[in-house]
Amino acid sequence: MMSSQDFRPMDERKHVSVDFTNQALIQDELLVSICLVLEHGWPAGPTFLHALSTLIESVVVHDAVYFDVLHDFQRGDEAPASLPGRLRNSDFVRALIRGEAIRPFPQESLVDAFLASKRRDYSYGHFLADAYWGTASFAYGEPEEEPNRLQLYVELVSEAQPLLLPQRLVPHGQRGAGLTIGGPELLTTTMLSHRLSLNQNDMKFIEGLNFRAKAFLDLARNTGLHLHPFYLGLPHQVGAIRHTNSKALELFRQVVEKANSLEPDENGIGDDEFSRMPIPPLLQVLLGRCKDSPKGFVTELLGLREDWRKFREYLTEYEKQWSSAGSKRERWKIKTEFEKALDLVHEREKRSSTRIIYTLWDFFKEPTKVLKTFGDKLSKRGREEYIIGRVKGLHDFWEDLAESPTSDNVRRQFNKIFPKQADESTWTLGKRLAETVNAGLIGKPG
Repeated sequence: MMSSQDFRPMDERKHVSVDFTNQALIQDELLVSICLVLEHGWPAGPTFLHALSTLIESVVVHDAVYFDVLHDFQRGDEAPASLPGRLRNSDFVRALIRGEAIRPFPQESLVDAFLASKRRDYSYGHFLADAYWGTASFAYGEPEEEPNRLQLYVELVSEAQPLLLPQRLVPHGQRGAGLTIGGPELLTTTMLSHRLSLNQNDMKFIEGLNFRAKAFLDLARNTGLHLHPFYLGLPHQVGAIRHTNSKALELFRQVVEKANSLEPDENGIGDDEFSRMPIPPLLQVLLGRCKDSPKGFVTELLGLREDWRKFREYLTEYEKQWSSAGSKRERWKIKTEFEKALDLVHEREKRSSTRIIYTLWDFFKEPTKVLKTFGDKLSKRGREEYIIGRVKGLHDFWEDLAESPTSDNVRRQFNKIFPKQADESTWTLGKRLAETVNAGLIGKPG
């Protein structure tokens, strides 16, 4: 059983300053959406699938993963059915904390000291001002609400993106130091709200979440944390979210993308069993290690974090070197070193192996020539091993990705572990939202 002191941020318990290099921030709604399926019998839907995939990626890639940025979880004064209350009573969350996969966010004094050391014109108080602009949560209260929330966001992102900006949408009382709008801007938002049949309460709800999304983005950018947003928080960040603050995650995704290309026929999935929402590579690895029950999720997730520790250490060191590089040439050298290693492991995977019987036959015919060729191959392999070895942990990480189950096997495994699932229309909306948000991020119509 964990004591009340165990819920305090680890950095505060150790009385040390914080360093946010290759560290991440997740939203509490992400964790609770997983807990509701694993521990409360909610159906697995697109929001859960995205949350579980996001958690795995953040825990595997980053040295530390923070949650409870508002410190509600640490205070422990919330009702059991509230979002912080559900997290405090979750065996899943407790196990992740014990395994040091996630940790509560540092206290205000530590964060402000870090920001001051970086000469940021920003403080934890700025975060709070935007985060408490409204009282709404990105999460929904009942499983039946998921399709309604997905449908709303599909319409907002595709037809009314101005409603998703952090600005006043309705002319109500002064709340915080946010942007004010009037004239044409207010007329535009009014017209859009009428088009989507949104009343004033709907607009206040959207406005509050817009500012909360801004709060998380601003905090991440000023601290250097990588923000892994909750699925239903993404639409509020569609005009602003960028992933450039984490070089470690950028490299990590390069490896995953290359490894994913080993399964060439990914587009021929068919219309049954999750053609509507792809299962990301790291979740494929985790599901491949689990049995037919979600009970082993925490153990296997912590196992993956430990197995890929060396690669994570390399990613952290890469990010430090990138930040401290004094010239373009220095950055070019460390980038080239990584890309050479990645290209080599990918090339090896595709390279056809020579059957030993043919090698022996050639040896008996022309022993001198074959010995020279064999020596050349050994020399080449030695150079390859040196290049790959400089990217610590890359080989083992690549092997685990390459040995993960095929997509169709993973989908069957997902169905076994989570027989209770959202209906087809909810999955379809989840896929539509993903496509619409992606289109919005690159400036194309949804």
